[in-house]
Amino acid sequence: MPISPKITLKIADNDNDPANTSIRVPSGLTIAQYGAFANAYANLVDDIVLGRVDPKGTMTIPVDISALTGNTLDPASDVEQIAAFQFLDTNGEPVDINVPGLLLADVVAGTDGLNTADTEIAAFITLVETGDGTVAPSSVAEADIVSLVYARKETRASGRKRR
Repeated sequence: MPISPKITLKIADNDNDPANTSIRVPSGLTIAQYGAFANAYANLVDDIVLGRVDPKGTMTIPVDISALTGNTLDPASDVEQIAAFQFLDTNGEPVDINVPGLLLADVVAGTDGLNTADTEIAAFITLVETGDGTVAPSSVAEADIVSLVYARKETRASGRKRR
């Protein structure tokens, strides 16, 4: 069963408190068609709210990753343990990628550094820097990602209250 893409707008009130509104749209359209609809939707939402509509709406396009292998929940998993990667793009600008639920065995003993020689970590870095032959990741400015600055373990609050 296909899952339709979702267009999301953020609206801020007078206290600058944010809230989102989303609408689903059919899959299979062009980027231009989605963009045109998003603009029409944003203009009409703007007409019916007192808050400010953020000019940077987002669109989520679901992808099927059902063939994912090894996707098991380890009892020691913790989304607050982050694999933090920083790369540079061709303009020398930083590109941060944070992956929650870090496998702690990938941390070099006595440091916060990730073992970049580890097969899976090295493959991840290569994919980010070179792509898969069809798609190459980019910075927000659409510049190619070219080099790794660091790969390390960080701990961040998940935002969820623990009981």
